[in-house]
Amino acid sequence: MIRAGQAEPLPRVQELTNLYNYGFLPRRGQFLMIAGQPGAGKSAFALWWAVKMNLRTLYFSADMDAFTAVTRLAACMTGLTIDSVGAAIENGQADYFDDVLDTSHIQFCFDSGPTLMDMADELDAYVETWDFFPELIVIDNAMNVEAEMGEEHAGLRLVFKEVHRLARESGAAVFMLHHTREEGDPFTPQPRSAIQGKVAQLPERILTVALDTHDMAFRVAPVKNRSGKQDASGGTYFSMNALPERASFQSFQTPTFRSVDLIGQDDEDDRQESWGW
Repeated sequence: MIRAGQAEPLPRVQELTNLYNYGFLPRRGQFLMIAGQPGAGKSAFALWWAVKMNLRTLYFSADMDAFTAVTRLAACMTGLTIDSVGAAIENGQADYFDDVLDTSHIQFCFDSGPTLMDMADELDAYVETWDFFPELIVIDNAMNVEAEMGEEHAGLRLVFKEVHRLARESGAAVFMLHHTREEGDPFTPQPRSAIQGKVAQLPERILTVALDTHDMAFRVAPVKNRSGKQDASGGTYFSMNALPERASFQSFQTPTFRSVDLIGQDDEDDRQESWGW
């Protein structure tokens, strides 16, 4: 009962209210996957969510370089555009953003291909520095973690097993970003079966995401939700307004129920632009 009581829900973010009302309630000590095709907005969404929850966070940013991560973080926290933040940094006018970032609880690791041992060392260093575990650990993304095994899928499964154990032992919520197969409509969330590497068994909760560049709709589907409602097809999703120039998102609208038979159909060629999120 003591251990169960420590697994309290993560702080609620107002923009995600409809997702919570659906019954998707991440908790401390649990493992959550955010999956989508390249350019779907996984990194931007995970960073924005971490900022909104304002938890002590260790962020393994293997897929996102320091300049991109810091300018997105500053834009998200100030409401300014990423370009204006970048211009200020390049012109030596970053003092204002230094003060803003001092209020953030996010600590970054920018190793491009960390091993599981590297990640353990970073966590040890975090605890040594702050004398407590982080409340949230974000790993961006699974394909960048070196499992030091010859066979790719076996290595990926090992990474997921170790991350699952990390969430249990540290009591931190762990967000793992991962890819889905590049098939079907890229502007609607993919089904759970499209997640690469057959690693959907371990996370307690999985969201698949997609960005429709036609109307800047960011779509989130709860395809796995232990002890709660879910739709493995990805056909039930919630939409937000994406603001890529400010690394932010606006409130969810009502849920959309997409017919399963749409999965696998191609979309128009003129909607293939990617924002590289």
